[in-house]
Amino acid sequence: MPAVVSLALGGALLSASSASAAPGELVVTSPTAGQTTPTRDVTFSGTAVAGSTIIIHEDSQDGAVIARTNVPNSGAWSVDHEYAADAPVQQTAFVDGIVGLSGFDEPKTVAFNLPAAPAQLTVTSPTEGQYLASRTVTVSGTGIPTANIALVPSAGSPVTGILVDAAGNWTGNVTFPDDVDRAQSITVNQIVGAAGRGSVTVNVNLPATQTLVVETPQNGATTATRTVTFSGTGTAGSRVSLTGNFPFVQATVGDDGKWSVDVTFADDAATAQSVRLTQVTGGVGTGDVTVAFSLPAVETTPTTPVLDEPVITAPKDGATVTGPNVTFEGTGTPGSNILLVAVPTDELDEPAARAAEPADPEDPIVVGADGTWSVTLAVEPGDYTAVAQGFLLDADGEPVVDADGAPVVSDPSDPVEFTVTAAVAPIGTTPAAGQGGAGTAPVATTPTGQLAFTGADLAPAGIAAGLLALIGTAIMVVMARRRAHSA
Repeated sequence: MPAVVSLALGGALLSASSASAAPGELVVTSPTAGQTTPTRDVTFSGTAVAGSTIIIHEDSQDGAVIARTNVPNSGAWSVDHEYAADAPVQQTAFVDGIVGLSGFDEPKTVAFNLPAAPAQLTVTSPTEGQYLASRTVTVSGTGIPTANIALVPSAGSPVTGILVDAAGNWTGNVTFPDDVDRAQSITVNQIVGAAGRGSVTVNVNLPATQTLVVETPQNGATTATRTVTFSGTGTAGSRVSLTGNFPFVQATVGDDGKWSVDVTFADDAATAQSVRLTQVTGGVGTGDVTVAFSLPAVETTPTTPVLDEPVITAPKDGATVTGPNVTFEGTGTPGSNILLVAVPTDELDEPAARAAEPADPEDPIVVGADGTWSVTLAVEPGDYTAVAQGFLLDADGEPVVDADGAPVVSDPSDPVEFTVTAAVAPIGTTPAAGQGGAGTAPVATTPTGQLAFTGADLAPAGIAAGLLALIGTAIMVVMARRRAHSA
């Protein structure tokens, strides 16, 4: 009996030793060394001892097990493993297993390549933080071909069933409700089979929901005054804010849906204006309108120029000058014209002498930049009283008038009395008729004997009457001063 037991144990030991040294029957036919697989769903196949188990590891025997299968009676085995989209292109698989009570004596290592990773999930539109023109948003991007895309807005209903096409592109639309705030987000989920393959969230800014209508002023209009009435319609109870070249202004939309507010623009505000109007309803923007219009020009009251009272500096008061030519000099407002009136002194008290008519004018009597003026005239012998008055002419030679249409004139100068004596004629000569002496020029006088020199051309314009009135005024002033002096 002991001998039989011993023999039995020995047979068992011999059998175990033979199993631990299994023959090299493991063969890997796919993938082959250096191959690039058609897809990332890789089929591992080969042959081995029937009933054995095939185990496939990543990289080495110590790597993670990625696939396992039993070898059928035919000895041909096959097993699939799908590599993740982000798995490296270069891969190594270590293939071993269990045959009998031990492993294969010749495990296999196969190095191969996966195809390039398919497009990962991206969102190309809208961009992060973008201000959108509509609350219906077109969302587009790239992903894994045949994958499903789901759009999940932060407010509103999700949109599913969007397929990534063969080129890796996808697009879809999502709509936000009108009553939500402008700051929102869209989450994009990618699904392959039943597994999620990426998720991207994009923050966006929605446009204001437009219930605000601006009726006045209208775009491109010119307002009647610089106090502008802004009015229109909106959501009852909302606040309408105005931002422009003026202090901050708000209006409240009434229960009838109408609003109105007046804004006064400063006189120095530009005529071209642009005002932004925004409406807020319960903390949510519900309107944003910009109106461009023009203000009327500021009406300014013309300033009536003030002329200095002229002064006659020559002839001097009480002087005697030798004719026939007398040079009158004086001062006045630079750029103004001078109306010079010389009246025979003995005619000042005669009422008929007041209606003077000017003589034919010579060159204009204009006050120079230094404030002086001068004119030389032929005057008959006699006693004269002269007075000067300043007035203005415009670029067309017309008198400048004030707001009432009256010529702008200065006060008359103080009167100057002087005497003109005839020049002594050489022996043997006789003065010509109508001259003050030999060689003198004709004397320009009014029908009453007065001399009126404006230095301005009165003939072509209807201004003679106004300037003649000035002459009459000057004469009356001279008379009044003369009487006061005599008293």
